Amino acid sequence: MNIDITTEHVAMRPEWHDIIDGWLRSCRRLHPDVEGIDVSIRHADSEPAGEAVDLIVLARGRSVHVGMHATDMSVALYDALEALEHELALNEAIRPRTERRQ
Repeated sequence: MNIDITTEHVAMRPEWHDIIDGWLRSCRRLHPDVEGIDVSIRHADSEPAGEAVDLIVLARGRSVHVGMHATDMSVALYDALEALEHELALNEAIRPRTERRQ
């Protein structure tokens, strides 16, 4: 799985790495079809919430995008990963594996 983490106007903190690593361990087990994930973490003064997380995942030939804003980066990250988990489950339900169709 390809993993790309970028930050903008904020320094990456160890606890955010821990949150992402924990989710990735679970993802590898629950969603083996995920080919890669792009994580963008940014502090945006222009946003009312201030902290933003964008996640883009490639799975089963589909790009899944989730974005969250919060006043705390850890909260935004947890919320974005939870929403992504929901989207991946939905993607698996509507796009069965090719092997299952044959």
